[in-house]
Amino acid sequence: MSTPFESQILEANAKYASTYKHSGLECPPLKHAVIVTCMDCRLDPKSAYGFELGEVTTIRNAGASARDAARSALLTTHVLGAEEVLLIKHTRCGLLGVPTNAVHDIMKKNLGLAESKDVDNFEVLTFHDLEASTREEVEYLRNHPLSLSKVRVTGWIHDTDTGVLKKIVA
Repeated sequence: MSTPFESQILEANAKYASTYKHSGLECPPLKHAVIVTCMDCRLDPKSAYGFELGEVTTIRNAGASARDAARSALLTTHVLGAEEVLLIKHTRCGLLGVPTNAVHDIMKKNLGLAESKDVDNFEVLTFHDLEASTREEVEYLRNHPLSLSKVRVTGWIHDTDTGVLKKIVA
């Protein structure tokens, strides 16, 4: 039995599939680009940055973490030929300024645990300074031992209140 949300998704997908016109798209991104951004539901990269299906590989994770995205970004550059990576963080991110131990405490409470080495070892990857974190994440990707020197990596901040995108690291 489907939940109401699953039913909504299936209905929307049926409508989408009935007018689908992208059969035959190849896997490599047509714009030779990767966007690493946050999983935050307030972000809509396709609409906000003006690309179409098949043009850009989009990697989303909590906090737009380069460490979390490196595997996918490296595969896209090495195997699929992407030559540019845009790391896009955003204002009012849920991981901005949150102490890791606070997240660990919430997880332990939700799991009904007083102590847990698994939770204590779970990497939350919070950050306290949006611009500094953007710079650090870009440097992480640029200096990754498997990064290709020809791949350009830049850092950006998306303002969730205005929708404006600003380059922080050229």
